Amino acid sequence: MPTFRCEFDVIGDLVLPADVNELRLGGTGAFTTVFRNGPVDNHGHPAGLVVIVEGTARSIDAAEDELRRYLAANLDLLAFATHSRFKIVAPRRLIEWEPNQKTRKFRVFHTADVRYPPDPELIGQYLETVQTLDNATLPGFTRTALRYFRYGLLDNRPEDQFMWLWLSLEIVAENLKDKVRVPITCHECNGAMTCGACGAKQARIPMAKQAIENLIAKITGEAAPAVAKRQFTARNGLMHGRNCESVEAECGTSLSAIVDELGAITWTAIMSTIPLGNGPELNFGHRGGEFANSSLVMSVDGLLDHSGDGPHPTDDRIPNVQIAMWKTFNQFDGDPKTAK
Repeated sequence: MPTFRCEFDVIGDLVLPADVNELRLGGTGAFTTVFRNGPVDNHGHPAGLVVIVEGTARSIDAAEDELRRYLAANLDLLAFATHSRFKIVAPRRLIEWEPNQKTRKFRVFHTADVRYPPDPELIGQYLETVQTLDNATLPGFTRTALRYFRYGLLDNRPEDQFMWLWLSLEIVAENLKDKVRVPITCHECNGAMTCGACGAKQARIPMAKQAIENLIAKITGEAAPAVAKRQFTARNGLMHGRNCESVEAECGTSLSAIVDELGAITWTAIMSTIPLGNGPELNFGHRGGEFANSSLVMSVDGLLDHSGDGPHPTDDRIPNVQIAMWKTFNQFDGDPKTAK
């Protein structure tokens, strides 16, 4: 496979000492990772790192994603070793990196949050809803589930969002499940099992999986078998370390769509625990059922001729095209029911 080099902006708790220009990490196979300090802030402190990953990929179109995954694996180990935070912000630029290659393709990136700048649509009706919910007698577990629901909206990658939202759903399911012991059934005939010695029927408190399945059934109705299968497939795959592509292939849909589905289920499950009674009309759902976060990545492609003495061009010879984007707001009529 061809070799590429991609630069990433990384933020975290640690940067290089002032007298160290770079640190190099030689990984397995053909991968190398180089750590450098990024630009300084107004106080002269490096605001983060620029991490350069050199390695093989299937093509220039796949290289950014494949090198990002390798970097993420390195940052997992670095966080484990240092007990510190490290987060990939965005790619900077990508270039073909075959030794002594004369004409090279390069790509410069600009990454933007789809939801930035924030919509100017935080209106009084939403705060009235918050007040009504806060005045309700919320169970302690509901408050906890609400916190993890919010965490699920903060993460940028759908696999991380899924984990938080699933935890929120499991908290609700565990607290709503029937505490009455149910028979342990035979997996062949579904009949109640009995002890071979004394004949006593075997029973247990419903397990977490059963509690979640029951909650999904109450919320999604006839669609419950397909929904539960899809959600548990995603949960088991991600929890056991499978990559997103294999989970999406087995589920037959994107992880973002699975997160949207889980977000709607979890929201409804939490709502079912809030005792509202007959009160004022509440306003919900500004995002219209969108829970999965996404980024807009724009790029400029170009060609670079390298005729220097070394096998690769120096950093100052690699073009760094600047890309900018402006966003305008959609017209908002002040009615939360019409907000996107």
